[in-house]
Amino acid sequence: MGSTLALIALGSNLGDRSHILDRAIAEIAQSAEVVVRGVSRYHETPPVGGPGGQGAFLNAAAALETTLDPFALHRLLIEVEHQAGRVREVRWDARTLDLDLILFGDRIIETPDLIVPHPRFAVRRFVLGPLAEVAPDAIDPLTRRSVAELRDNLDRRPGYVVLDGASPAVFTRVVETLSAAGFAWCNWLPEDFDEDAGPERLTGGDASTLLRDAARELLQERWSAEYWGDRWIVTDLWFDRLVSLPDRSTDLVREAFLATMAELRRSVIQPTFVAATGQACFFGTTAIDPEEPLTRWTERRPSSYPIGYDTPILRIREDIPGSFQERWREAWLAGDMPRAQELVQEREVRIADEILAACEASRAGFAT
Repeated sequence: MGSTLALIALGSNLGDRSHILDRAIAEIAQSAEVVVRGVSRYHETPPVGGPGGQGAFLNAAAALETTLDPFALHRLLIEVEHQAGRVREVRWDARTLDLDLILFGDRIIETPDLIVPHPRFAVRRFVLGPLAEVAPDAIDPLTRRSVAELRDNLDRRPGYVVLDGASPAVFTRVVETLSAAGFAWCNWLPEDFDEDAGPERLTGGDASTLLRDAARELLQERWSAEYWGDRWIVTDLWFDRLVSLPDRSTDLVREAFLATMAELRRSVIQPTFVAATGQACFFGTTAIDPEEPLTRWTERRPSSYPIGYDTPILRIREDIPGSFQERWREAWLAGDMPRAQELVQEREVRIADEILAACEASRAGFAT
């Protein structure tokens, strides 16, 4: 059996952090099936998300060459965590040791116990910085971008997050909390535009006009770092989402439209990441489904025209799949509309807070 390059992230914010990381690496190296090929420097970063009052983390990364399968390696990492006294009770709480399997060759794995690539690594500067020290050329099989490219993506200014189909309440909360420059697509559309219209209502000329108008609104020069600096840009319009416009028109030549879109795409600002909320999107299309299996997502990626698939996606998933829908339906069937509305508001706050934590994580550990 051949060996595989596996990348792991290490973190600690309790106890003698440096000693804990040293010991964790030594214990991993004791495995006969693992060779530690490189370890990054230790970086101190502030905690992101989770309960308040936590101390700063020491974060690092290691490149491993292993003959273990990913599940056996994952079990090894959990065992090393347990030996260091790690207890998993509160999400993003303080911890003696955190070991995450980030990449395992070019494998895409999604089980209840293990997701690879790590679902948030592409929006975490404190992960990508150390990873770029040990394996800058390693490729993320989802975006097909290298670790170094993903790190540089987070370091671009201004930061730009697309809220894919987010509700107005989520959009407003994110924009206000970040003091961001917000651009709401629903406020920009022409007054007579019917987003629910069928294909017969959207001509090729209409689609081309919308495409060019959107490109003009998202022009890089308009959203330059020289003007906006470190401020965040937040929109509910993802330029790449407009790839669906040919599906709404009966007289649009698809290949010509896609060629125009590819040309215009080079002039528009590219997102730092897209937050997939699982809510409705414009043009009658369905927003990215956060619960969709990652393998199915990558299978849909067109080889010749991968618009949207090179962008890091933050999939905001339910802690318990279907729990929100089930609780909301129960309240609605019982006629308890105040409770149903309360559940919606709670979900919107959770979605917004997930996005805000990702924005913070994308800059934690940023080296100026």
